[in-house]
Amino acid sequence: MLNTFDEGNDSAAPIRNLARWTLSDDPLWSDPLVARQARLLIADSIACAVAALDVSTPVNVAAMLEEMGGSPQCTLIGRAQKSSILSAVLLNGALVRSLDYNDVQFFLKEGELSVAGHCSDNIPVALAAAERFGSTGTDMIAALAMGYELFRRLRQLMPFSSAWDGTSVSGLVAAAIYGRLAGLDPARQANALALGAARCATPSVVRWGRLSGVKNLANSMIAQSGVQGALLAERGITGPLEVLDHRGGLHQVFDPSLELERLWGPIEQPPFIMTSNIKPFACIGTAQTAIKAGLDLHPRVRSRVDAISRIEVIMADLPMIRKQQGEIERRFPKTREAADHSFTFLPAVAMVEGAMTDHQFRDQRWEAPDMRRLIEVTELRVERGFAERAPGSMPSRVRVTFGDGSTEVQECLYDPGHSFPERGLDEAVVVEKFMAIAIRRMPEEWARRLVGNILCLGAGPVEPIMAPLRETGAANGDKLR
Repeated sequence: MLNTFDEGNDSAAPIRNLARWTLSDDPLWSDPLVARQARLLIADSIACAVAALDVSTPVNVAAMLEEMGGSPQCTLIGRAQKSSILSAVLLNGALVRSLDYNDVQFFLKEGELSVAGHCSDNIPVALAAAERFGSTGTDMIAALAMGYELFRRLRQLMPFSSAWDGTSVSGLVAAAIYGRLAGLDPARQANALALGAARCATPSVVRWGRLSGVKNLANSMIAQSGVQGALLAERGITGPLEVLDHRGGLHQVFDPSLELERLWGPIEQPPFIMTSNIKPFACIGTAQTAIKAGLDLHPRVRSRVDAISRIEVIMADLPMIRKQQGEIERRFPKTREAADHSFTFLPAVAMVEGAMTDHQFRDQRWEAPDMRRLIEVTELRVERGFAERAPGSMPSRVRVTFGDGSTEVQECLYDPGHSFPERGLDEAVVVEKFMAIAIRRMPEEWARRLVGNILCLGAGPVEPIMAPLRETGAANGDKLR
């Protein structure tokens, strides 16, 4: 029997209240600026997925899914044939994440700016659910804006010192997005959230230490589990409604002492989606400004690279930055996953090559003798007061010293993908990135039509943006094989 809401059951109150909030029609979900921002983030996420079509992790995921088969419900990006919604969430999520190229959010944590995560990891959930149910673009955007806000609220309940990874929130976020688009009633939505929560806890080792391939799969696996929970709730399966505040629940992941009531309270300004930055460069979000500084230094140092005796990468004095700078596996990377998180490798290769794309990770570039030498002479530092000069950003300064004692210095407070909350992302930057990526996989005319369709999402269905993604698979012979 489906759980009904028992007003006297206090232990179930948080999940019950949260379910109602996720289904509410807040005017902010349809605000024109929020809708514009959502369209730009959808475009960026699809571009990131297209860019990763031949990356090993999603290629292997696709091979596994092909063996398993599935009902033709939803589009698999870059594949001609549809598959089940669970397969779409897993594969498309892996594609969006695998190059570490999708959006990044910063937020205040215990009074300090920190990394909240990558909310766009759950855009594949919204796309798949909207496609399955024939939802309008407007409805999908509202669900997505709600999901971004829920992401922030759940992350705020995770202490900075938490042993759990931030992707843990996506078990609930994915269930909430699916349930909203599926039209679940509050009782089923509460059970969807409870079932999603029951499988969401993920240890932080997936993103620290010796990074592995699961770094790029963690969220899509959790999101798939969250959607599966919502599918079960849709059919009347019940979940542990006390999961958020019971002593046997998730209080070690989401600390009730940090005010569970914030989960369903009034929306803080600005809406979280308005603070979502895109990454101009395919790597960790906290290195974007350091890379931009390195790129700006390129014309001044390219003829003197062999004479470089010291590189200083100065960043904001924040707990997250200090923690990341202290990771020895990132200082001397041995894998692609560690290299795209390396504050020593990334500015150096950008400075030397004058570019920062997937090409800069070719042939284990970080192991080349010239890169090893530059990594060895790089010093990572933090500077007090730096963060205050660039609110909401992770600013950087790169200082290069040559053997003769001369120096070159470049500072970057905001990278081109920064979203200023009062106006959002720069559409030209998003479209430029989209086109640069998409034309590698589809004719330029197709790419322009696709990004145009995304930026016009509204009262119509989402099929105009899904069909080209299947056509790309057909045109490329399903190259994920």
